[in-house]
Amino acid sequence: MRRLSCYVIPFVLATLATQTGCRRSMGLSNDSATVQKELERRYAENEAGFKAKDPDRVMRLRHPDFHTITPDGKVSNREQMYDRTRQFIGRVAEFDSLSERITSLTVNGDTAHAIVAQSTVRKQMFPDSTMHEVKTSVVQRESWIKTPQGWLMWRVDQIKPGETIVDGKPLPQPAP
Repeated sequence: MRRLSCYVIPFVLATLATQTGCRRSMGLSNDSATVQKELERRYAENEAGFKAKDPDRVMRLRHPDFHTITPDGKVSNREQMYDRTRQFIGRVAEFDSLSERITSLTVNGDTAHAIVAQSTVRKQMFPDSTMHEVKTSVVQRESWIKTPQGWLMWRVDQIKPGETIVDGKPLPQPAP
């Protein structure tokens, strides 16, 4: 038995080292620090798409199977989220600020789960055609999948909306 382990263990270690080296040389390293930097670049692209008021640019960062799950369990698919993004951007006259910050990250192979704190301050048109300053925030989990095109957002869930402030006044919170 001892003799077999003298051959098997080095072979297994050499195989793992080779596979790890291949993953790195192919640009597939998934250590958390590397993934966080890559996702931070994606979030910067996402923010730029919103600030440019370009829903197509925003949706290019979404996986073909992108979907959201709201706190009440409602699932919205990619097409529904594209429509919602387009409508949202259409109401915004100007973003005064837009921030997406990763507060925690777990990586499992080619999937990353980021807990993200988002906040915006924007000038927004309301349905009655009046312009208002709106401040919103949310903390949610955003899951990304590594693809040949880079990291693409696959799912948003665990959504915890923050306070919404319109013209300096908090909106009433819905009853639980």
